Amino acid sequence: LGLLGTAGLIIRGCVSLSKDKQRANVARAAAASVWLAYAVALFATDVPNVLAAKCACVLFVVAILSLRLDLGWAASVVLVVLGYGLQDLAHIIYGEETLQANSWGAADVQATDMISMFFEHVVYLLPLTVESASSTIQAVCTLLPALLVAWGNLSIDSDSLPGLPFLPAKSRLLQSKFTSPEDVRDLKACRTWCVNKGPNHDMTSHWWMSDLDEPTLKAFERLATGRVVDDLFRTKFSKAGYALEPVRGMNELYVSAPCRRDESSKNSDDVFFTEHVDGPYCFFPFASVFRCIVAMDANVAGYETHFPNAHADCQAVEGDILGFDFHRESHFISTKPGGAWHPDNVEALKQDPTQKWRMILKLHYAVAPRGLWWCCGKPLHWLSTKYNEAFRALFLATIAPQSKFEKFVADLGVNGTTVAYNAVEKYVGFGNVCFYAALALLSSVTSYDVFLYGTQYLHYLRYICTYYVRKGVAFGAFKRDVLLFKSIALMQLFALYASPLWKETTCEPVPCFRPDSLVLIIAGYFVSLCATAALGVDGTYFGIELGVVKADYKFVTKFPYNVLPHPMILGQVVALLGLHVVPQVGAARPYLIPIHVALYLIHMTQEIYDVHDGIPWYKRKEVSKLA
Repeated sequence: LGLLGTAGLIIRGCVSLSKDKQRANVARAAAASVWLAYAVALFATDVPNVLAAKCACVLFVVAILSLRLDLGWAASVVLVVLGYGLQDLAHIIYGEETLQANSWGAADVQATDMISMFFEHVVYLLPLTVESASSTIQAVCTLLPALLVAWGNLSIDSDSLPGLPFLPAKSRLLQSKFTSPEDVRDLKACRTWCVNKGPNHDMTSHWWMSDLDEPTLKAFERLATGRVVDDLFRTKFSKAGYALEPVRGMNELYVSAPCRRDESSKNSDDVFFTEHVDGPYCFFPFASVFRCIVAMDANVAGYETHFPNAHADCQAVEGDILGFDFHRESHFISTKPGGAWHPDNVEALKQDPTQKWRMILKLHYAVAPRGLWWCCGKPLHWLSTKYNEAFRALFLATIAPQSKFEKFVADLGVNGTTVAYNAVEKYVGFGNVCFYAALALLSSVTSYDVFLYGTQYLHYLRYICTYYVRKGVAFGAFKRDVLLFKSIALMQLFALYASPLWKETTCEPVPCFRPDSLVLIIAGYFVSLCATAALGVDGTYFGIELGVVKADYKFVTKFPYNVLPHPMILGQVVALLGLHVVPQVGAARPYLIPIHVALYLIHMTQEIYDVHDGIPWYKRKEVSKLA
């Protein structure tokens, strides 16, 4: 706490001397580098290298955390006071003299020696503290950077600032539109330039910003740096907390050909019609690079971009902006049958034959907390640019494959790896991978119970939070996450239940496997599965409440809803109690199942009274009657 508070004071001091936001970002990075310099300096002292490495891990986390939190003066002072006071309190509790009282604060110390002894105290206090800690705490210190990276993958925008896995997963799809006469004129200028360049008829065409002539480049730049885009990003990333910068090295004009190649002939163009994630840096903490698709025509081919995690399907027409995370958002495109040559388009193509092409701008932006811009935002900016250049070279080399090797690279190297990589995000989620990996590492140096209890109740907390918030929730990501959370929790419960089969367990006088236990488990999950079948998967996961399923409350009258109230939750509770009655679960960990049941009942109460950020359904009916 003391180190974090001191870091906050240094950062505040440096920022207060800065004249603008850009210099303030540099000042923050420079202030945090003090702690990295301290870490390096420890290796030059008589502190053992292994101990110095552990201290370096702590100092690295202090530096990054201080930049992420960007503490104010008051909070920093409070942390310093707490750090100092709690140390003294610990000494008082254990009846020990403080290090200060034995060094520079001693009554017999000469004033000339006080300063050197004070700095000696400052330098050695952290190594002494870490050295005196238990081996478990020391092991945790070495894992702090990994835990920080995991947290940084969950805390990536203003909606997810706390970085807790059970908070509602808000949609990261950004949508807006260029409507002003000036913006429309700039879009037209960019499109006219594309038409004059003569795009390909059988494959996509691409031009970087550097390929444009000066008037078109200026029009492009005005669109990319205008207020419309900035306001769009500020709906997700606060202006005070986040730095936003265009990634000009990735910006381009992109033109889809009026027809695709034969489906039997595989090329890298197929990747766009396959669900995919554009970039590879999904585990980069705290920062994001967004791609914004800007439509420049009427989209007569009916191109539609699908975002499964956001549960959104978007047909962008002239001026529409679709922004999404380049390294994290799964998406794919589709067209109506025949594309531009669909019979409905005959009249439109007669009026403007160039509408057969789909012409868009691809704008890119790096965004990161202001304090972490130079250590997270700027590196991701550079890495994304270099990756995009390399991938574009591979893409162009395989867009029209001639040899068997080129076809193999297009099919497996581009399309195959895209499918595999996307599967991780689609079924698990990159942030969840980081969370579970960090928790597994932490439990490896502490106890399995850390992982067990840390993963048992996430789905309940996500249910409760999502049911309450509702607005802006990414429905696809919500379903994926709670299914994952619940599956991992239940797998561990059933592993504990079946553990006597492969591990010697003393169950006497109660048998390890009881008929009543099995009956409760089977009956409970049977009722719960029947309830899921009656509601449907989307209905089960708040599809009605989140506006995905168009139906009214109490619309299900099939079994078990015509027999039991809230059968899904009651069935789950009964099954959990069946797990609890056996000694290898209930006796070994007496609070494990009761916490499950308590959270389920809390959520059931929330559903009964429709507790959410809005008017409950039964009150809405009363209001409509009055109206």
